[in-house]
Amino acid sequence: MFKRAIRLFFCFIIALTESQKLIAQQLPLFSEYMFNTLEINPAYAGFRDALSITTMFRKQYTGFKTAPQSAFFAADMPISGKRVGVGIKLLDDRDEITKTLGAQGVYSFKIPTGPYSNISLGLQGGVYNFRTDYTKVDVIDPNDPSFSQNINSLKLNFGTGVFFNTENFYAGLSSPNLIRNNFNKENNTGAFSELKQQMHIYFNTGYVFALSDDLHIKPSVLVRGVAGSPISYDINTNFWISDMLGLGIAYRNKTAMVGIIDLKLVPELHLGYAYDHSISKYNIISKGSHEVILRYEFSFDRMALSPRYF
Repeated sequence: MFKRAIRLFFCFIIALTESQKLIAQQLPLFSEYMFNTLEINPAYAGFRDALSITTMFRKQYTGFKTAPQSAFFAADMPISGKRVGVGIKLLDDRDEITKTLGAQGVYSFKIPTGPYSNISLGLQGGVYNFRTDYTKVDVIDPNDPSFSQNINSLKLNFGTGVFFNTENFYAGLSSPNLIRNNFNKENNTGAFSELKQQMHIYFNTGYVFALSDDLHIKPSVLVRGVAGSPISYDINTNFWISDMLGLGIAYRNKTAMVGIIDLKLVPELHLGYAYDHSISKYNIISKGSHEVILRYEFSFDRMALSPRYF
């Protein structure tokens, strides 16, 4: 009973705020976002000049049977002379009590700004289905309106982004969720608390340095802001050896140290793994998080599969 209570508390700790308002789970955080920028920015659609198919899976807080887990699928490609990018994104994010499913279409338009530089504008739109199963919550007051009725809500949302790049530098700014949907309003729960889909804002940037023909290094930063939560950031450094092996390390402010390994198995196939070691106060009950990414690219032009570092 005690272990179950701890697990349930752990699932809810990310959703409770000091104002006593219950907020819907934020968009999932992936440590290997630098290998799949489309996940946070629709302006990246079609950037790789190939039909790119990507899957990601993340299991958080291993050691807990009911720990959160996230799965992501995306497919994108350029069209219209590579000036336009289109794609789709699918999301499955869940823990013991909540489950979020999402499906979105993505569009981008690339504007050349120089011989080796471009700026891309992106839009995305789709639906999210948010569900709760409060039968798994041991409540003190059975009449508590916050847990009196399960939620099954379908909501539209839209996002936008901008992405600038040169040969070695890139920077992006995006907001995947512009609408602050209230999931329990239509369910007439009468709850004092609110379950909302909060606005997210991402800024990421990086630069690739060629130390030699066989060694490249890319420092990068991701800053994320979520309404109602403190700003957080990732500081990353990735090394590429002979364009076949990538090794990286990242620091997530006051939360985790991350180790990353990236393998190019063949020119079309990319496999990556990341391990998050918690350095937060919850380290005593968490054994870290595991994440895997797999990407396959169908190129329209063999030159498109030349090494890409972002």
